[in-house]
Formats: sequence, structure tokens, C-alpha cells
Amino acid sequence: MKWNRERLIYLHPTFWFLLVLSIMTGMFYHLSIVFAIVTWHELGHFFMAKYFNWQVRKITLWMFGGVMETDEHLNKPLLQQFFVTITGPIQHILIFLLLLLVQKFEFLPPDLIEFAHRYNLFILAFNSLPIWPLDGGKLLNIMLNCLTPFKKAYQQTLVLSMTCLLIFFGLLMYWENAILNLLILFAFLLWENRLEWKQRLYVYQRFLLSRMDKQKMKKKLMPLTFSSQTALKDVFTKFFYNRLHPILIKDQPMILTETELLHFYFKKSHYHANLNQIMKQKMKRG
Repeated sequence: MKWNRERLIYLHPTFWFLLVLSIMTGMFYHLSIVFAIVTWHELGHFFMAKYFNWQVRKITLWMFGGVMETDEHLNKPLLQQFFVTITGPIQHILIFLLLLLVQKFEFLPPDLIEFAHRYNLFILAFNSLPIWPLDGGKLLNIMLNCLTPFKKAYQQTLVLSMTCLLIFFGLLMYWENAILNLLILFAFLLWENRLEWKQRLYVYQRFLLSRMDKQKMKKKLMPLTFSSQTALKDVFTKFFYNRLHPILIKDQPMILTETELLHFYFKKSHYHANLNQIMKQKMKRG
């Protein structure tokens, strides 16, 4: 297990703003409790990722949560992704048990313990919402990847995420006690989803490129059948995340591999090619 010697944990600028505000309003201990819960949550993700030898770039902590940044989600098994994602919410069960112990031995004043219980439950419930990049949004994406091709699953995740955000915003508008922190949180998540949507084609290209080097990974075979005139870019949209696709040509007695298609598309820059062109080249060589 290799550890990154570079700075691992980054604090979002909003954290420093809230820190100053908490000192001015006498809420420093409350902020410390929230920060401890958020950090514990993210370390759950981190240690499970390290268990699977993922390369973690950094962990960014902000007001009500954090984000562990890694590129591994494009080439790791969905089961590993599930365990890395679910270990964050599981930490809140451990925090609950720890708070019961603290309450029993009266290590903290009752009002702070009650506050910790309330925020522990709030962060767990909030992170379970199907909004990207919250844990609920990532679990939604894992589920959709089991049911639909990668490109469709990724776009559906973002569409459902932004729909939930709009519903969330609508509820805030009718909630008279809506606080500034929640509005800032909504704006942050909306911005994250906007950036993710703009980068969706880039993420899709990275997914395809990652498959060029991952053909030897253990994957279930899922043959796909196309006519010889089907464009490569249309074939790629049918690729599932954790499946290996032999390409069957229904009007020709030939089978192509993902490697052949991806190599022809990226290495030789035939972005508008179809399956028939690869077949002709293969017959010339063979």
C-alpha cells in the first residue's frame, strides 16, 4: 500500500469563513463536532479505497461534507466502487455508538451531545440523497451502470441529480426557516452538477480510453450484435461498465474485439469509421 506524500486533505474556503463566524458567535465547539463527523465520514471512504489500492489524489472538506478525488472510478470493478462509497455512511453508525459511550460517561455537556446526534443523522440523511457527488448520487450511478450502458447511466445520473436539486430548492423556497447555509449548499451542489454535465463527454472519452488498457480484467462476456454499416461511435454507446463485449456482425461471419475497435478509433484517428472498414482492414491483414 503506497501512501501519497503530497498534501492529502484540503479545506474548502467556505470552511474558513464558517470557522471565523463560529468564533464570533460562540459556536466553535459546534463547528468542531461537525468537522469531526465530516472528517470521520471521508476517512471511511479513504481507508476502503486504500484497501483496494486506489490512487487517491486528495480529500476536500467543506461545510457539510467532503469529496474524495480519485480517477479510479472509471476502471475499477463496480463492487469495489460500492464498498468505497458505502463505507462513508457506515461510519455514522460507528459515530452513533461512540456518542452513546460519550453520553454514558458524560465526557461532553448534554447539549453538545444532542447537537452531535442531530448533525450525525442530518449528514447521513443528506449524503444519502440521489444527488451528485453525494454518496447517494454515486450509489445511483453504480446501480444504473448495472442496468444500462456507461454513457446512458452517467447522463441519467446527472439528470436525476439536477431534478432532485430543483425539488430541494423548491422546498427551501416554501420553508420559512431555511437558513443561509442550506442555500449556499444548494448553490454549491448546483455548480458541481453543472460542471459535471459540461464534462460528461470528456468523462465518456476517458471511459473508452481506459478500456484499451483493461481488456485483461476479469469481466463477464456480453456479446453485442450490429450490422457492418454501424458507426464505431454508435457501438461504443452500448458498452456497459463491467462487461467485455465481443462484437458480432450479423450480416457477415465475423467477430471483432473491443481492442480492435478502440485502437482503430483512437490510435488511427478514424472517428467516423464504421465496422465494415475494420472488417476490410482485418481481411487484408489476414
